[in-house]
Amino acid sequence: MSFKRAIVLALFVGVSLGAVAAAEGDSTWEKFKGYTHQQKNEAVAAGKKLVAEADKQIDELKKQTKNASAEAKAANEKNMKELQEKKAQAKAELAKLEQSGSGAWDATKTGFSNAYKDLHEAYDKAVAAVRK
Repeated sequence: MSFKRAIVLALFVGVSLGAVAAAEGDSTWEKFKGYTHQQKNEAVAAGKKLVAEADKQIDELKKQTKNASAEAKAANEKNMKELQEKKAQAKAELAKLEQSGSGAWDATKTGFSNAYKDLHEAYDKAVAAVRK
């Protein structure tokens, strides 16, 4: 497959994944924000699903840039490092959420929310860099 064709395919897959994530994420995320401490198990499962989807998207992005130019690969490595850091932060916040008591529920839920948002924004940034 030519590099140009691979980039076109990467863009299509990236846009498609982004659209699916946005469509699913909106409803999933709205539901997540409404979870109470009594629904902690459901909230943690939903959080794990969000992180797992992000993992899949990151893996797909890695595959898409495998045959890129040296310059594109260097930019991608920087973006991948940031993505891995943001993913680790989201997982850490999710672990806190899983251990959270009722008194800290809203704060830990917000912590995960912010970390996931940062992860999603880092992914969008990485996809935008591939499009260049």
